[in-house]
Amino acid sequence: MPGTVIYLLALSLALCQSATKKPFELVDGDRVVFIGNTFFERDLKYNHLETALTLRWPSRNVTFRNLGWDGDTVWGEARAEFGSPADGFNSLAKHVADLKPSVIFVAYGFSESYAGPGGIPAFIQQLDKMLDMLSRTQARIILLSPIRHEDLGRPFPDPAEHNSNLQLTCDAIAKVAGRRNYDYVNLFDLAGSKEQPLTENGIHLNDRGYRAAAWTIERSLGLAPLSWEVTLEGKDKALSAGTALAGADGTRFVATDTTLPAGGRTLRASWLPAGRHALRIDGAVVATASAEEWAKGVVISRGPEFEQLEKLRRLIEEKNRHYYHYWRPQNDTYIFGFRRKEQGHLTAEFPKYPPILNEKDAEIAKLRVPVAHTYVLERAQ
Repeated sequence: MPGTVIYLLALSLALCQSATKKPFELVDGDRVVFIGNTFFERDLKYNHLETALTLRWPSRNVTFRNLGWDGDTVWGEARAEFGSPADGFNSLAKHVADLKPSVIFVAYGFSESYAGPGGIPAFIQQLDKMLDMLSRTQARIILLSPIRHEDLGRPFPDPAEHNSNLQLTCDAIAKVAGRRNYDYVNLFDLAGSKEQPLTENGIHLNDRGYRAAAWTIERSLGLAPLSWEVTLEGKDKALSAGTALAGADGTRFVATDTTLPAGGRTLRASWLPAGRHALRIDGAVVATASAEEWAKGVVISRGPEFEQLEKLRRLIEEKNRHYYHYWRPQNDTYIFGFRRKEQGHLTAEFPKYPPILNEKDAEIAKLRVPVAHTYVLERAQ
């Protein structure tokens, strides 16, 4: 009986906590800010998380800004340049206040983990100070754990001890998130292999790693995978998910998708005559398979929708690079600070950035919306 009572109390507490949290969703007008260390700064090259969140709600006006800085800590040490950590922390606070975010993703803890078990209390204290500062925006806050130090084999160092310290850091972040009723995402359990590693050198994610991290963050926030399936069952019968069909006549249809592709798409055609058949999208062949394979379902992983998705990701990268040059901590030293004699002439360029960023946001808003495409199945030549 005592065990049952404890279980029911724990279940009741979990239900109460989940009831107080709104399901994760980005709504029209949201301003999302990424804050953290190398995890977010190096993502400027890939932008898979921002792209995934952007394509999920194509009709909603949501903007993103990345304030990640290489090697930064919750004290703001890397942002300080030639000043004190307090200067770096205050600089971050100012940038956050100027952005007026409604959603903030926070990624810290990797550098701090090198302090070992003895550094955990100070880390928690400073993390709370940072979160107190961020909470003044009244934004929804999501805490991300550090990634695992990936073991790539020798001559790379053995990461066993560091991973033990990283696990302690992750546990500390999870407890802070629970105490504050924030969403927490565990990235420590991401695992690659020597054949398909998730990092370049054990600690910096590669393209595969950032894709995996984006997928994990979405799943942890309760966002279901985006699916796209079309089944052609006869001349006048077609079923679809993730897209709206028009003019379907058995081997031809026009599809207007709900979102740009988040992965492979499956097309089935159960009544094709024997032989090989090619799929054309807007006139270009994107897949060829036998009638038996089409009946089981063929995964489509290329075509104009995928090209539009890649253009979107590249445009997001371009926008983020502009913002990076606009806000980066070196500006406070070399353009506005005591070394402005070296690059102070660039001050005149800064008023140009906000209009450029607004222009890129507008381009992204157009490009994230799917457009109609014509699909045709025909005998392969």
